[in-house]
Amino acid sequence: MRITSLTRGLGIGLAIASLGAMVGCSETVLISNPESAPPTRVNAIIEVTSDNPDNPLLVDFGEVVAGEFRDKEVTVRNIGTDTLQLQDFVLSNSASFELLNLEELVPLLVPDGAWVLQVRYRPAQDETIQATLIVASNDRENPEVPVSLRAEGLAPAIDIDPDSFDFGNRELGCVGSLNVQIANVGRAPLSLDEISFEDLSGNGEMTVQHSIPPGDTLEPSETRTVEIFYAPSDVQPDTGTLTVTSNDPLRPEATATQFGIAHLGESNIDQFAQDGNNSTDILWVVDHSCSMGDEQSSLAVNFASFVQIVEALDMDFQIGVTTMDIGDNGLLEGTTPIITPNTPDPAGTFAANVNLGTAGSGIEKGFDGSYLALSSPNIDPGGANAAFLRDEAGLRIIYVSDEPEQSTTLGGGDPQAYVTYFEGLKANPEHVVLSDISGGLTGCSGGGGSASNGVDYVQATILTGGISASICDPNWVSTLSALAWLAQSFADTFELSKTPVPDTIEVRLSTDGINYVPIYVGWVFDQALNAIVFDLDHIPDNGDIIEVEYTVLGDCED
Repeated sequence: MRITSLTRGLGIGLAIASLGAMVGCSETVLISNPESAPPTRVNAIIEVTSDNPDNPLLVDFGEVVAGEFRDKEVTVRNIGTDTLQLQDFVLSNSASFELLNLEELVPLLVPDGAWVLQVRYRPAQDETIQATLIVASNDRENPEVPVSLRAEGLAPAIDIDPDSFDFGNRELGCVGSLNVQIANVGRAPLSLDEISFEDLSGNGEMTVQHSIPPGDTLEPSETRTVEIFYAPSDVQPDTGTLTVTSNDPLRPEATATQFGIAHLGESNIDQFAQDGNNSTDILWVVDHSCSMGDEQSSLAVNFASFVQIVEALDMDFQIGVTTMDIGDNGLLEGTTPIITPNTPDPAGTFAANVNLGTAGSGIEKGFDGSYLALSSPNIDPGGANAAFLRDEAGLRIIYVSDEPEQSTTLGGGDPQAYVTYFEGLKANPEHVVLSDISGGLTGCSGGGGSASNGVDYVQATILTGGISASICDPNWVSTLSALAWLAQSFADTFELSKTPVPDTIEVRLSTDGINYVPIYVGWVFDQALNAIVFDLDHIPDNGDIIEVEYTVLGDCED
């Protein structure tokens, strides 16, 4: 007899059939229920907590400055009745977070056992960051526990605006400018260690101006400005790079690049005629102290030779006489103080003007006398000597004295100071020449008398390429003739009507006004004068036509 019964418990079905009191045998049969779960005894329960009382599953690191770090603890506890197995710790978005002590992990926690995980936050940039830490275990009800990580990384962050800029295709000579803003868009101070600029063309066409000292600090949201100028001098492409090094941890070296190119503008041709002898203003500065009677007479008697030469050269001259006595205030002497080619008797008028007598001061100040004659108020409009100094004329100053120079007004009497002043009266300093008739470097004695040294006069003569003659020479004809020839000034400087691109200048010369020949040597372009200046050995001859062709430098505004 078989008796079968079905019993269920703890998810397992058991069927037991038993044979009662039959003699000699017994039987038990186990029958499985296919719908039941496998048997288990695990009753481990995980608990994960942080130091956040309001939300134990949130770890808030707060604000941390880049370069520093902050550590926090995550506690894992077994609050069940069976052993808890810690199977894995998975960190998402782990760029700035680090799990420190996994090598010390105790994977099996007995009931009421706990293990503490160390988590570190180390920011490398300015950021607001969130991450998730998954704690995996054998807790059947809660096998994966998510823990939120949150932090604020405070770091400087540089921004250069614009980081790329094109000045475009400009007309050659047009100057462009660009303001570049350097800003701190982070949340910690930005230290600007160095600001440098490289003009990659190497011609100085791109330059930068700024007044930001090394180590200048920008607080969050602060900016600094540098200005970049682009002045192209050729038609080749140009590139510049602004580089800023700072304590930005992500961009310790930030750059901005600028581009530009230029094209030629309009062409222009200027023509000049070499008119022979330029107009020249000639100032005689004469000592009329008690020892100078004979010398004044020699000058007056022999001056006809000077006039004959300058007239023969068809020179547009103006001749004036002043004294070395500063009490005369530099005024031009005589009833006809300015002698010109139109004066009826130039030699006779000069003889009268130079007949100054011998009552002048014994403290000879030739430099000061000429300075007074050629400075305000005498040369101002309406001044006593206003008509003497002409803008377009050359300037010759001739000192006649048998005594040393004793001026003090400029540079304590330094000859160079006076030369600099007189040269400053003309656009081209080479149009100013000083000469002297004096005792020379050591003094002299001869048929014309004796004289003390005139060292300062001689020095001024040497500085300007003039003639130094002896006042002790009884024959002044050769001296005055040489001074007359020196008074001529062929035009060597030709001012252009517009500002050129220097590399495009072409100079041509014609002797007949029809055929022009390019010339490549013997001249330079003087940018300060905006003029073509010929060397002394290459000055065009009288009647020559000078033609200058060039591209006009642009003059435009953004």
